[in-house]
Amino acid sequence: MNTALELSLPHRNLNSSVRLSYTYDNRYVIEPSFAYNGSERFSSDHRFGFFPTIGAAWNISNEKFWKGKKINDVITRLKLRGSYGLIGYDNISSARFFYMSSVNLNGGAPATTGVNGVGTFSENGVSITNYANPDVTWEKSKQLDLGMEVSFFNSLNLTVDVYDNHRSDIYQNRIDIPTLGLEASVGANLGTATQKGMEIQMDYSKSIGQDWSFVARGNFTFAQNRYGKYEEPDYPYPWMYKSGTLIGQQFGYVADRLFVDDAEAANSPRQQFTYKNIPGNAAMGGDIKYKDINNDGQISSFDQVPLGYPTVPEITYGFGGSIRYKQFDLDFFFQGNAMVSFFIDASSVSPFIQQYDGNAQSFIAQSNAQVLTEFANNHWSLQNQNLYAEYPRLGTTVADMVNNLQASSWWMRNGAFLRLKSLEAGYTLPRKWLKTFHLSNCRIYFSGMNLLTFSKFKMWDVEQGGSGFAYPIQKVYNVGINLTL
Repeated sequence: MNTALELSLPHRNLNSSVRLSYTYDNRYVIEPSFAYNGSERFSSDHRFGFFPTIGAAWNISNEKFWKGKKINDVITRLKLRGSYGLIGYDNISSARFFYMSSVNLNGGAPATTGVNGVGTFSENGVSITNYANPDVTWEKSKQLDLGMEVSFFNSLNLTVDVYDNHRSDIYQNRIDIPTLGLEASVGANLGTATQKGMEIQMDYSKSIGQDWSFVARGNFTFAQNRYGKYEEPDYPYPWMYKSGTLIGQQFGYVADRLFVDDAEAANSPRQQFTYKNIPGNAAMGGDIKYKDINNDGQISSFDQVPLGYPTVPEITYGFGGSIRYKQFDLDFFFQGNAMVSFFIDASSVSPFIQQYDGNAQSFIAQSNAQVLTEFANNHWSLQNQNLYAEYPRLGTTVADMVNNLQASSWWMRNGAFLRLKSLEAGYTLPRKWLKTFHLSNCRIYFSGMNLLTFSKFKMWDVEQGGSGFAYPIQKVYNVGINLTL
């Protein structure tokens, strides 16, 4: 189908669903639901999908055997719940109709006729941007969720959810088909993946007399996504495959240390890389020494292995609270994450080298003039032959530094942090002090945002990731007064 015609056609989908809910004696709940959906994107054999789910809950604290018992004084509310279902997705690719090829009538190389400019006629060729596959169908997700809601002493509320999702029929481009003569790749429902995780929410409130009151709250989320089956080439080594690894897993070289001198570099597995079409110089003293994982005598892409955690944190959490004592009040909230890694962008932070523009072996006029304090104070040199210095030897050209610009464990950092996201402290003046000024309320306060950050990474704000040259997260301080007449 003509690509322009695809864009002009109205979208046509059919969605129908039924949901039932039954509650017995405020103790037992069951909620089945059924969806029957049709999508224009699939062929007639796969156009419609049936997606049922069922959920159930049990309010244990409403049972007769629970009420009136001592345990009810401690656990004042307890509810267990769970659900299992099948969900379908049709928005799995940018292609409009999977069962029809997408053709661009003006996308191919032009053909020109005529002799010496006489009778010249030029017509654009045809290109195929997407090949038809009538077997493409819905991506599916089988989702299991289990949860618990519990309250202690009518003060502490806790909600826990765990889930286990299995995705199948993920749309991917085929790798293992002949490509001779094909203008575009062919897609199919090939991949599988799993998602497992846990979510916890907690809040606590307590008052002591008329002067004291406390509120505490927190949340914790753990989510781990992993490839099951992933369409990829037949690699010569098992560590090169994405199948079975975490989604977002980073790959790179394993850095051993820095080379002692030129002689050690010359007698080690060969290290000579190309950076954006620029051939690099041979490794020398002070360069990063990489491990030859496959023991073939040279460092190449075959030696790249999974490193660190994914770029998206697997753990996110937050906690905070409010404290009131007579006229004083304090509110705060901390936010953090864990199990996340990132590579320092070595090409951006390396001092003195010219910056490559990405096109045809040419350079931007500007160079990296900045020198980070950590690198200035701790880099390899003839006077400081520290094999574990913060930065390898200095260089002045990209070709000279290509060896040290590779993604490797040398540049990988822990992206975990804990940040005091907000803080506010205030004092409300007693009403008897305000009568003279004809005021009903006066509160003086101090507030701030992003006041403290705890992280192993110190070079710049850890949330900026690889280069640190973006506009940093600001610390904000406020002092104010609220007046009510």
